[in-house]
Amino acid sequence: MKGRIASAHLLVTIAYNILKTGEPYHELGSNYLEEKQNNKELKMIEYLKKKGYSIAPSKQQTA
Repeated sequence: MKGRIASAHLLVTIAYNILKTGEPYHELGSNYLEEKQNNKELKMIEYLKKKGYSIAPSKQQTA
């Protein structure tokens, strides 16, 4: 039952935003969350550089 309610809420939210903005729905893509995480890391690195730290992004995968 919770899954049905969550799915219905998602559909209603999408429909509301389509009607509100007038823009068609577009899928965010399969790598959206990965890109969002990378952007978050880059922003944090820039913040730390402004504070005087010397940091470079790591290509190492974390769990």
